[in-house]
Amino acid sequence: MRSIKTKLITIYAAVVLVVMTVSGTFMLFTVRNMEIDQTEDNLRQRAETINNHIVQVYGRDAILRAQGWHLFGLSEHEHDIEGVLLSDLGIPIAPWEFVENEVRFNDRSLMEALTGSESFNVGSLGLDITGAEHQWFTFAMPVTVDDDNFIIYTRVRMSYMNESLSRLTLNLVLTVLVALVITVVFWFFLGSTITNPIVALTRHAKAIASGDFSREIEVVGNDEIGQLAYDFNHMSQELRASLSRITSEKNKQEAFLQNTSHGVLAYDATGKLIHANNASGELLHGMDLNTVNVHHTLKLLGYDPDDIFKMRPGEVRESVHEEEDYFLYATITPYTSETGLVDGYVIVLQDITRQQKLDNMRKEFVANVSHELRTPLTNIKTYSETLLDGAIEDREISMKFLKVIDDEASRMSLLVSDLLELSRIDSKHVALEMDMVDLVALLRLSIRQGQILAEQKNQKITFTPPEGACFIEANAARINQVISNILSNSIKYSPNSTTVKITMETTEKYYRIFIQDQGMGIPPESLNRVFERFYRVDKARARALGGTGLGLAIVKEIMEEHGGRVYASSNPGQGTTMVLRFNRLAEEI
Repeated sequence: MRSIKTKLITIYAAVVLVVMTVSGTFMLFTVRNMEIDQTEDNLRQRAETINNHIVQVYGRDAILRAQGWHLFGLSEHEHDIEGVLLSDLGIPIAPWEFVENEVRFNDRSLMEALTGSESFNVGSLGLDITGAEHQWFTFAMPVTVDDDNFIIYTRVRMSYMNESLSRLTLNLVLTVLVALVITVVFWFFLGSTITNPIVALTRHAKAIASGDFSREIEVVGNDEIGQLAYDFNHMSQELRASLSRITSEKNKQEAFLQNTSHGVLAYDATGKLIHANNASGELLHGMDLNTVNVHHTLKLLGYDPDDIFKMRPGEVRESVHEEEDYFLYATITPYTSETGLVDGYVIVLQDITRQQKLDNMRKEFVANVSHELRTPLTNIKTYSETLLDGAIEDREISMKFLKVIDDEASRMSLLVSDLLELSRIDSKHVALEMDMVDLVALLRLSIRQGQILAEQKNQKITFTPPEGACFIEANAARINQVISNILSNSIKYSPNSTTVKITMETTEKYYRIFIQDQGMGIPPESLNRVFERFYRVDKARARALGGTGLGLAIVKEIMEEHGGRVYASSNPGQGTTMVLRFNRLAEEI
């Protein structure tokens, strides 16, 4: 890192360089503009002289025969200015050297003169009488003599001005370099008187930072630097006393904070982390809080950093951070110094994942039940009001409406029945009566029960049973409910004239039943959610087929009561396979 002395010298050298560069640039532009203005005046005067002493005095023939302006008493090149008389078409007429060498002019000043206006132009490219190209100052002035129109064209090379400006630029550069050298030398000696006391303060500050409070800075003089040295010594003494008190208090707080399950983070007023207990790192999934910026931590917890740093004493901010299935409750409040000003902020973290999940499940369940009941109730109310308004007199319409009311009532009855079933399973107040049950026989029974529904859609149910009986310990009615529920779903969601295929697999520990349909299939993102309560892949189609959204949830609960498992595999558009896994009896293994 550069020292203060180097910075001071660099700054003042830069200031001198900028000031002199700006001044020199301004001077160059000023001189250039003065030269241009002077040149314009000279060119105009030369043109007016040619007009007054030649064009207006001598006739056209005398001018055409002229070999040069000296024949008329004028110098040829005053101030190196060339003067040419042109016709009203811009063709040279005199002097003869321009006519003889067929010099042609084509610049903006001449173009404007041809329109009747005198004009001055800077930087026009043109050829001299030898054919060499140069940059010119040009001036063109239209004149009229005895109904004849002419253009007096004067020009001078720009090289003389460019050379003058180059010399001036070189002198300015040399002046700037000399000024920079003088500035560096001057500030090298002056900077030492400022930086030496600062170096001493820096050494003592490092000693204090390492814990050495015994040193004192020698106070020399009563100026600002001397006062700074005195205040530094006083600060060192006060800091040593304060540090002793803080250490004692910190040890007490550390013992308490490290033994609490809540995470505690403490930041000072600048946002620097000054404390983090072990629980805070665990609740934030092992994040290294010492290397993470406070703004990142606040945003992660759902706070606006600008709002937090504007908090007043006594204010509290609360937030819930959600990360997939993890919920973290955070509160933040400022703490104050002895003067009552905000001295920092304390964040307390609490894992509320379990409480949040339970609350979300309760809210979602209530919302789903309300939604499922509202639709049939709305239909019942709508059709009953229509009947009361007089539609009952029409027997055909009234029978249709009563059929809808009956269907909706049946749907609500089925929903309530499923809810009661789930409530009974969740409460676990009534233990299931378990018996030895032949799984193959239960499958055959369920197939017979589902055959009627399959025949209505011209579907077939195929079943390839294993050899012999497959006994499990189960409640036969509940397992029949499970198989019938899945089989009816396979039939309902498969197109007409398709086949529902049922197979069984026997392993050392399990029996597996595979029920495969030819329906629309289940998207991959929905496979793990089809067993959630009220979850539907296609809500419109499920309601149209009379589903409540609770059937597979009941299946899952019953299978778990029996120590089994249910899961699904599917390829969208190719059907779905539901798998039921049952534990074999121990004596069979």
